[in-house]
Amino acid sequence: MAALAAEDRRFDNHWGVDLRSVVRAVVHNYIEKKGYSGASTIAMQVARLQRGGKSNWFTKIEDSFTAIWLTLIFGKDEVLRQYLTIAPYGNRTFGTGCAARKYFEKPLNDLSLAQSALLISIPRAPARMNLYRYSGFKNAMQRARFILKRCQKYQWITENEYKDAITELDYMKIPVKRYRDPANIHAILNYEKSLYSGLAAPLFPLRKVSIDMDVQRMVYGEMRMRLEKLAQCDIGNASVMVVDRRNAQVLAYIGSDDYYNSSTSGAIDYGAIQRSTGSLLKPFIYALGMEQCGFTAATILTDMNFDFGSSNKSFIPENSDRKYLGPVIYKTALANSRNIPAVHVLKEIGVNSMYRRLIDLELTKDDGLAEYYGLGLSIGGLYCSLQSICRGYLALGNRGAFRNLAWFSDDTSGTWKKVIPSDIAQMTQLFLSDPQARLPTFPRGGNLEYSFSTAVKTGTSEGYRDAWCVAWSDTYLVGSWMGNGDNHQMKMISGYDGPAPLVKSIIEKLHPDRISGIDKNEFCPPQEYIPQNICVLTGKKADRNTPYTSVEYFRTGTEPIEYSNVIQVLGIDKRNKLLAAPGCSDNIEYQSYIVLPLEFESWAIAQGLPVAPRRYSPLCGSAMVNDSFSVQITWPRSGSRFFKDPEMPLAQSYLPLSCRVTPDTRTILWTVNGKEQSLLPTSEVFKWPMEKGMFEFMASVPGTPFCSRVVVVEIF
Repeated sequence: MAALAAEDRRFDNHWGVDLRSVVRAVVHNYIEKKGYSGASTIAMQVARLQRGGKSNWFTKIEDSFTAIWLTLIFGKDEVLRQYLTIAPYGNRTFGTGCAARKYFEKPLNDLSLAQSALLISIPRAPARMNLYRYSGFKNAMQRARFILKRCQKYQWITENEYKDAITELDYMKIPVKRYRDPANIHAILNYEKSLYSGLAAPLFPLRKVSIDMDVQRMVYGEMRMRLEKLAQCDIGNASVMVVDRRNAQVLAYIGSDDYYNSSTSGAIDYGAIQRSTGSLLKPFIYALGMEQCGFTAATILTDMNFDFGSSNKSFIPENSDRKYLGPVIYKTALANSRNIPAVHVLKEIGVNSMYRRLIDLELTKDDGLAEYYGLGLSIGGLYCSLQSICRGYLALGNRGAFRNLAWFSDDTSGTWKKVIPSDIAQMTQLFLSDPQARLPTFPRGGNLEYSFSTAVKTGTSEGYRDAWCVAWSDTYLVGSWMGNGDNHQMKMISGYDGPAPLVKSIIEKLHPDRISGIDKNEFCPPQEYIPQNICVLTGKKADRNTPYTSVEYFRTGTEPIEYSNVIQVLGIDKRNKLLAAPGCSDNIEYQSYIVLPLEFESWAIAQGLPVAPRRYSPLCGSAMVNDSFSVQITWPRSGSRFFKDPEMPLAQSYLPLSCRVTPDTRTILWTVNGKEQSLLPTSEVFKWPMEKGMFEFMASVPGTPFCSRVVVVEIF
């Protein structure tokens, strides 16, 4: 009624264009020249609002024909409804429904006559009638009285109704301008995107969002506190997401620390943009390795300095702690997030196979770029958003079943599809929830350890530009990212140091009963899997004498059968502690030693393990004297190229070279570019200062003609 009184009182008596108003406007504006009088009907205003842009004589004629067409096709009621839905009400608000909530904090149906008149006054000049300003409020009140007077004049309201409405206007106060909680803005934008995707305007379905406001406020508060603690670490922003694992509903979503903070680019939704994933894709690599290559929890991987390049291109990954674990079982390699074993697994399964799996998980597009990323997929080469990461990890937490995130509580359209075999997803979850398996990289009782079953994975991109953490219980999945909008480095903040404590705090608050020990729900291995005690140095079955053991689970028929022989009792010449030969019968003593493949021997010695000597005692007679040696430079590979870091201190800027001699000898002579450089014990690494140029390295047994092949490397 207020809208018709203000804009189009003969709305029911014309079909989109009011000819009487047109004649009146022409006479008033151009003949009598008494000012300006409009002739636009509500239907013409709908046409103009939907068209956009300025008005002139040509566009008014166009709007007139459009208004007639709208009225004839859709009917007058729908035209009026559309006007009330899209008309501008100032302060970036459109439609009476939103305006009623904004200015009066009540639904449209609860507006009084006076409030209705005040709202309808705004579209005539939204800027001049801004209800948040005194002058605008005064102008709107004046027009509201005019609208009410018209309603009385047209006998649409009684005299008493008119007086009551005028009295209410007299006591009305300027509405308080309220700002939307910055914690919710990015969530709302995602809801809009999800709500209107695939819908043709002007459809406006009313649906209940899945966000739990109590969880949303808790998550935002925890994130703000965490960022305050890291204020000196140059972290510009963060994003957090909480998902109900059982139905993929988003319970909390924080896109940035402060939407209105331009200094940290808070308007960017950091949960939706793609950033370097660091180590986050490793669980999917290890899962595919178990599925495609038959790897098990006890498969031995190599965590040693290694060049994965081909021809003249080197690819030499490093672990984040610049250390090596030597022989490492499959579970431990994943739980410790070691880079080199992950590259080994990726190389075995093939980059193309891994890329297809990532496509199935919607972590990347089917763009044919698998070879472009190459082995770098395992250490952050692929960029993903927090939303897609959480969606992908849901498959690991739901026995390999994948579906899109649900932004509404009534979303039943998403269907679960099997992407990862159920038992392999369960085993990957078990690997990531075992705090003992994270040793020695991550300490017990630290940011990744919970008092109840929780799988955790962190990620850190090159140069500390992105820090990630994803964790899930049997109920919730929480993911977080930290970094800077302009991609500059943080101050040595990794996924473990930055987002991991935040994720842990959130998950613990989501499970208050489990913290107190009332409710426990442990992750279990697949039903068809059986436990077995294995040797962690060999991956073989452990006996009672095996010193380093772990209980792992295996699908029946895949468990190791052969017993580990890592501990061996050997005869030693007690005079020099070398291997005893038959001639040493009077001087033999027997000791227990760790016996590993030659490639792990230098690592074992560095770890202080009791490694058996490889040389026979010369005091036992000449029966065991060797007249031939096999010499091989084990690292680096010939053809490798290295880049000198200009910021590296000179004392640490060197190229380590190692070799293997069979049978063992005490010393090795290293030659560089044909010149003898250093005589070192066999077990000691040869450290060549990093200098630019081309170098030829060779190792030889002193006093013999036996030497290695020449290894050629280039340093830039």
